[in-house]
Amino acid sequence: MKPVARLLSLPARWLAPMLLAAFALTTTAISLGFQWQLVDEQVTENESRRLRERLGAEQNRLSAEGSLANPLLVRRLVGSLGLYSGMQHAHLVDDKGVVLASLKRSDIGMPFTDVQSLNPELQGMPALWAGSEAGATLQVTRPPGSSLLFGRASLAPGRELVTVVDLSQPMAVRLAGLREQALREGLVLAVLVGLLALLLHRVWFRRAEQLARALTTMGEGHLQARTGLQGRDELALIGAAADRMAERLQASHAQLKRLNDVVDRSPLVVIEWFNVVGCPIHYVSPSIAQWGYAPEPLLQGRMTYDDLIHPDDVAQVNREIDHYIDHGPDQYRQEYRLRCADGRWIWIDDRSSLTRDEQGRVTGISGVLLDITAQKEAQIAQREQAEFLRLFYELPLIGMAISSPHSTQWLQVNDRLCEIMGYPREQLLKMTWSEMTPAPDLERNLVLFEQMKAGEIDSYQMQKRYWRMDGSLVHTEIHVRAVRDPDGTIKHLFATVQDITERLQTSQALSDQKRLLEQAEAMAGLGSWLYDTHTRHVWWSRQMYRNIGRDEALGPPADLKAYLDCLHPEDRDRAERFMRTGPARAGRRHAEFRRHPALGPERWFRGSLECRALPDGAGHHYSGILLDITQLRQAQTNLERINARLEQRVVERTEQLSAANRELEAFSYTVSHDLKAPLRGIDGYSQLLEEEHGAKLDDEGRQFIRRIRRGVQQMGALISDLLDYSRMERRTMEQQQVDLQALVDLVLEGHAADIAASRTVVTQQLDPMTLHLDREGLAVALRNLVGNAIKFSQSHAQPQVEIGARNEPSQRLLWVRDNGVGFDMQYHDRIFGIFQRLQRAEDYAGTGVGLALVAKAVQRMGGRVWAESQPGQGATFYMAFPREGSAHGVPGP
Repeated sequence: MKPVARLLSLPARWLAPMLLAAFALTTTAISLGFQWQLVDEQVTENESRRLRERLGAEQNRLSAEGSLANPLLVRRLVGSLGLYSGMQHAHLVDDKGVVLASLKRSDIGMPFTDVQSLNPELQGMPALWAGSEAGATLQVTRPPGSSLLFGRASLAPGRELVTVVDLSQPMAVRLAGLREQALREGLVLAVLVGLLALLLHRVWFRRAEQLARALTTMGEGHLQARTGLQGRDELALIGAAADRMAERLQASHAQLKRLNDVVDRSPLVVIEWFNVVGCPIHYVSPSIAQWGYAPEPLLQGRMTYDDLIHPDDVAQVNREIDHYIDHGPDQYRQEYRLRCADGRWIWIDDRSSLTRDEQGRVTGISGVLLDITAQKEAQIAQREQAEFLRLFYELPLIGMAISSPHSTQWLQVNDRLCEIMGYPREQLLKMTWSEMTPAPDLERNLVLFEQMKAGEIDSYQMQKRYWRMDGSLVHTEIHVRAVRDPDGTIKHLFATVQDITERLQTSQALSDQKRLLEQAEAMAGLGSWLYDTHTRHVWWSRQMYRNIGRDEALGPPADLKAYLDCLHPEDRDRAERFMRTGPARAGRRHAEFRRHPALGPERWFRGSLECRALPDGAGHHYSGILLDITQLRQAQTNLERINARLEQRVVERTEQLSAANRELEAFSYTVSHDLKAPLRGIDGYSQLLEEEHGAKLDDEGRQFIRRIRRGVQQMGALISDLLDYSRMERRTMEQQQVDLQALVDLVLEGHAADIAASRTVVTQQLDPMTLHLDREGLAVALRNLVGNAIKFSQSHAQPQVEIGARNEPSQRLLWVRDNGVGFDMQYHDRIFGIFQRLQRAEDYAGTGVGLALVAKAVQRMGGRVWAESQPGQGATFYMAFPREGSAHGVPGP
């Protein structure tokens, strides 16, 4: 390989002629070889044909002579073959392998095998005929690489003529001619090669040397050099390509120089390291000066790059670099903090590349560094803003959603919207807002939606309803805004959804309340007004305009003077004093005045005013009402007139009652004396008749006398009860302290005989109590109630009467309870009427005045009486009297 390398290192102007000469010699040798082979084939073919012809002739002659059995002639014929050019051996062999005739007399009579052993060229002869065709009588062959031609002719009977011809002489003759021809051709080829080398030197190599010099000049950096080759040959094409390459390199070099200048002026910093121990830096761009550093300390190793990286980041940065070196990729990106010369820290975006050798080992690292502190701070602010937006988006106050501009599909919803719609987030995102919107809200919404898609509007706001998951409708207020790409295409729709169901209900309730208030004001004739001294704002209610008689379209009066002009001139001063009362006077203030006669019929009003100070001393807030009291004024006038007439009537009626009372007292006196006197006479005479003449009368007569006496006694009792009832109606009730226990004991003592006679059990449940009442009136009521209880319970096997009393918050309650016959409650009000009885007089004696007397007495004492009973279950009679100092009356049952 070294000689070839030395050969190839020669200049082309020497190498080309040498190669051409070598080519000529090689071509001549190859041509000579082909011609020699051709000559060999031609000689072999010619000599084989001649030998075959001779053998054929001798075969015929020997066959003819051999049949005469003349050995001498046969030998002479074989010996004549020696005259054949190049014949070395000729042997006639019989069927036993004995040589019958030969060119040498010594070989005759010898076995042919012995002859072969003596002549080495004959030893391979049997192998030559091994592949011969069976029955062939004439054969000629030449062994490969041999100059001998072997022939064989078969003779009868079993004899063969074997010959060996040497081809050296004809081959030598032909070779001599071939050498002369090769010499002539070599001389001609040498001359052509010389001429071609001269032509190449003149036409090619001199121009190639010019191209080499131009390329060398370009390689030295002089890209302005050009080859100057003209033509359309390969060198000219190479030269043109080299010139174009030089032009491109010159432009690229200029551009690269400009880029280097841009890089040096840009915020980018370029650093390159060797991947050896310590990672020394072999290049730093001058732009590192923006961070306060010069390239020299880093290039000289007085400062390492790790010294500049933040201590919290350096370990992570080196681990990542080791990972990239071991596992790739060869281009990677890192972000870390770097210290500037002034001590501040900046964020660096490091985009590095790894350079590897053929074995894949990293030989160098280059990095492009960019200060991204502003971007990093912006990212942090953006993340904070995104987190703020996320928190705002998830506020539980308002529903938010993002929907597709190409359909009505929800793309994103917050929790509040899910709560408003009543759907889980996963299910809501599978739905469209159009299928959740009922008609006619859907039609209105789709019109606005299409206007937004057409670019006619960028946002819209409306109130609409949605179907909730539970089938109910929720009222909402939506605000939809289009978010567009720079080309104006809608990217998505952002919507806020607020549940206004309660607001609408509240608004409706407020509207209803306002309507009711206005109706109430209209029905009551009550107008209201407000005034703020800070804003000078005046507000009147609708009824206020009606009261004053002012057109509502004019609005309220602009100031106090205009308001006073609406009032009656006679009341103007009083109203002005009322309105100008300073805020120092606390509480509500009132005044009565009339409106101006020119504004309608006379109307009286009662004005009320209240003042409240505004915060921070900003002024005062006045509020007031104007009540129409015209009817009240008219009623008051009528009432005064009626009261005057009534007082006159009271005087007259008082006089009439006094006269009636006097007449009633006279009547009572008459009844007490004039009616009882005859009764006493009847009773006395009937008693005398019974005592003195009773024996003369039969039973029927005595029965008549007893009935007369009972009727007289009952009549007397009835007159006494009527007198008592009349006295209770007329007597003056004397309020005094009454010990209830002592009074009850006195009443029971009066009924002791009846109690004993009827074997009645009397129990008491009396709270300690002192009543401020009329003693006699209470005694009358208790006597009648206890007497009735004893009388109506005597038919019971074990009569029982209970007398009770207890203190209650607003009253004193007394009761008398028995277990007698009772009564039906439908007759409750009837039993307290005079002469009203529920039982027959034959069964229970009485006048029918007792309970009426009880009711009258309790009524006169300011109390109330009632009963509770069932037939056959006894009865309970209650008396209730208000407590002393109670502001309320006695409550009903």
